[in-house]
Amino acid sequence: MGPDQRDRVSTPVARGHRLTTERPGIELRRLTAADAATYRAVVRRNAAHLGHGGDWHDELEATIGDIERRFADGPDADRTFGIIEDGALIGQVTLVHVAPPRWGLGYWLAVDATGRGVMTVSIRAVLAHAHDALGTTEVLAGVSHGNDASIAVLERLDFVPVARLAAYTRFLRVLA
Repeated sequence: MGPDQRDRVSTPVARGHRLTTERPGIELRRLTAADAATYRAVVRRNAAHLGHGGDWHDELEATIGDIERRFADGPDADRTFGIIEDGALIGQVTLVHVAPPRWGLGYWLAVDATGRGVMTVSIRAVLAHAHDALGTTEVLAGVSHGNDASIAVLERLDFVPVARLAAYTRFLRVLA
């Protein structure tokens, strides 16, 4: 397996709600309980990378059962999307319930998928879905201090910093 393939898991992500992106080969698919083992494997393989950008302790310690319950059908299940590149799970984007029509945004990407615009096109697709399907008017995102790559993604997507807190900066994007 080449270096650009080392963090990919070939187990297919369960079929479900899909979002297309402007980039061929990259789509977002709703994660389900059937994806729990694949998701956990990708997160664990990227532990050092994820730990560098913030507090990922709970995610790294989650059991397959914890993840299955989170991804099971429920009121928030249709807002957790796996980023799929050429059939492999490489990251995740979630719309977090805050106070609709205001939502939060959570995301991560496998280290071998960074630096290629994957997260930018993925978040752009989720923002369109949030606006069109959920009537979202504002999206908030928090970025740990020092996570310059994540800040750059948000700035490319017209998020603006609105608060600097002890551990992170809060960003806001108003959707037209």
